[in-house]
Amino acid sequence: MQIFLPEKIGLCFGVKRALKLTLDEIKRNRKVYILGDLIHNPQVAENLRRRGIKSIGNLSQIKEGTLIIRSHGEDPSVIREARKRKLRVLDATCPYVLKVQKIVRSLSQESYRVIIVGTDTHPEVRGVIANVKKGRVYVVKNSQETEKLPFLKKAGIVAQTTENIENFSRIVKRLIEKTSECRVFNTICRIIRERQEEIRKLAREVEAVIVVGGYNSSNTHQLVKLCQSLEVKTCFVEKEEDLSMKEWKGIKRVGITGGTSTPEEVIEKIKNKLLNQGGKGT
Repeated sequence: MQIFLPEKIGLCFGVKRALKLTLDEIKRNRKVYILGDLIHNPQVAENLRRRGIKSIGNLSQIKEGTLIIRSHGEDPSVIREARKRKLRVLDATCPYVLKVQKIVRSLSQESYRVIIVGTDTHPEVRGVIANVKKGRVYVVKNSQETEKLPFLKKAGIVAQTTENIENFSRIVKRLIEKTSECRVFNTICRIIRERQEEIRKLAREVEAVIVVGGYNSSNTHQLVKLCQSLEVKTCFVEKEEDLSMKEWKGIKRVGITGGTSTPEEVIEKIKNKLLNQGGKGT
């Protein structure tokens, strides 16, 4: 078995930034809290819990200390309330997410109806929605859902930063037909786009791809769906224990990739497990 990895794996700069801010704060303050998980990766989340980070459901659970705003962003009203409660607020929102929030604020102020291509239950999308100042916001995840939208005079379209570029393009084409004036902002993270392009190249070279990352990670799920659309055998795992070696008997060329919130060492453990079964790294 030959094992292939993309040129770039591991954490993206936005995740690294969020982790550094959080770990530095833990050294200074023993009372550090976060609403949900800093990033969608179980190993990282568990490591932060061991270091003292406490995950909370709402602000009423704390009276003092530091509130970390996770990389997916947050509703501005939550940040205002935290400051009103005299909590120290440390914003670890990814710069790409902040850019989307800024765009939708501007669009809504100029009376554009905001359309977000993404998943309405994802914390990033919920945070973006909260930044719309006025007017209804529409969230669509596929071209079929565009049929439910009314005809709009002025529409502004953005993407969840982890969206698939092909899906975004298909939806935009359909939405242009349903608007008089349409402004489109490709807000998919540049690093996400690069990872997607790398997996397209990798899929042409291998028989199967192992995608490593949190089961609740949007960008990892997008890599899985992309691999499946390329008709290559695809296996989605969070950690090495999830990998069943029985599945890989007889497969000679395997690719391994991971989401932008997947630590490089987790991918390396998967690689080493295959190597210990007679695989050969390239």
